[in-house]
Parts: sequence; C-alpha cells; structure tokens
Amino acid sequence: MSPSFDPASLWAVLRVQDEFFAVPCEQVQSIIALTSVTPVPHLPKYMRGVIHHQSQVVHVLEMRNRLGLKSLSTEVNDFVDLMEAREQDHVHWIDTLSECVQEKKKFTLTTDPHRCKFGEWYDHFLPKTDDALLKSLLNQFEEPHRNVHEVAMQVERLQYEGHYSEALDLIQERKDHELRIMRNLFNDVKQTYRNHNREIAIVLQFGNRQAALVIDEVVAIETLSWNNWRTMDEATGGQVQADYMLGLAEIPEKELPVVVLDVPRCFA
Repeated sequence: MSPSFDPASLWAVLRVQDEFFAVPCEQVQSIIALTSVTPVPHLPKYMRGVIHHQSQVVHVLEMRNRLGLKSLSTEVNDFVDLMEAREQDHVHWIDTLSECVQEKKKFTLTTDPHRCKFGEWYDHFLPKTDDALLKSLLNQFEEPHRNVHEVAMQVERLQYEGHYSEALDLIQERKDHELRIMRNLFNDVKQTYRNHNREIAIVLQFGNRQAALVIDEVVAIETLSWNNWRTMDEATGGQVQADYMLGLAEIPEKELPVVVLDVPRCFA
C-alpha cells in the first residue's frame, strides 16, 4: 500500500485521546470549533448529526465513538461533575463538623486530607496531568485543603476543654477563608478544563462530498515516513478490524506511529 503514497505529500496529524491519525492535507477544507450539532435520526451512533458550514449541510462523525471511546464532551462533563461532587463533599464535611460541636457528638469523618475522596483523586491525578495551567491551579489546593481537614483536630481539643463557642468560631473561620478559597479553585479548575478540552472538527472534502471529523487536536502538518509501513493486520495481529484504517506510518525523526485513515470509508 505504501508505494501508492507520494513521499513528499503532506498529512494532517490528528490526536484522538492518546492515539494519532493522519489524513491527506489535500482533503482538508477547514478546522472549526464545534458548537451545536443537529442530531439526525437513524444514523450510526458515531455520527453526531449535521452542521451548516459554508452554506452546506455537513455530516459530523465523532471519532472517539468510532473508536469505541467516550466522547470528549462526555469526558469534560464527567470531570466537571466530579469536581462539583468533591466540592460538595467538603461543604458537607465542615457542616457536619459544626453539627457535631453543636450536638456534642464525636466527629467521624476523615481528618486526613489524603484519605478523603478529593485527596485520593488529587494524589492520583496531579502527577499524571501534563496541562501546566491545570496543574498550577491544583497545586493551590494543597494548603487550604490541609488546613480545612486539620481544623477537626483543633476542634476536638477545644471540645475536650469545653470551649464549644471557640470551636464553632474556628469552624466558621475555616469556612469563610480556606473553604471559600477551595470553592473558588474548584470553579477555576472546571473552567480551565472546559477551555482546554473544547471539541474541534476537521472538515474534509472527498469526491463531491464534505464531512467533518470530531477530534481532540490537530497536532501538526507533516510528511510521513513509510519506511516501517505496516498494515493494520500486521501491526495488531488481526485484532483491529477497521477497513477505514489503512495502516501505520511514522512521523519522521519522532518515530511516532500514526494510523493513516481512508477518509471516505470513515463515513461509510
């Protein structure tokens, strides 16, 4: 298959989650931010619907769904829902601490910032993200999050000494300061994640037809190396059956495998 490709031809390299794909630049019409898509009944699940682009009706294919992955919009919504849940965990945590003082009950929720649901998620997620702005925001949780949890031990000591009013004042102070900082950070993290994970579509022309692929990112415009060309059967041992994937080429010098797409078959 590789000899049929002009070695000097340019390809648009696309990222979909952690995988890379290539389509011929000659087929690329435009790259657009995806806003609203009109659903169309009875289309395959991976077809999101249609958009109007340059006075034409353009069918939209969700590349993540084509690959059996969760869509980027769903992934973003799940992340936002997670942050909202972890924020409410801490609102509930500090309200429960206050109720325990008022009712003179023992506080049983975790006082270890690494063992609450947010702390466990934070310790797992932070080292893995390569989003510099998101990482910077998450690092700002460290001090207020620790101080919120530490107040429980201070409150326990005040309760033991019978200083209930001082304990409630201390809780309110943490609520007004550290918890407020955390809630503002949660909002900033949600907005940053949304901004950095906006859906885009690459509009392609093949034959007399225009269609759009929803992808995560256009990585580069490159010539490809065909020296180590492998068909999908050769590359996966027959485990991937997708006639719209022609095979694996590489980005020169980076030795990064790139799946070459047969664009018309993507939309078949």
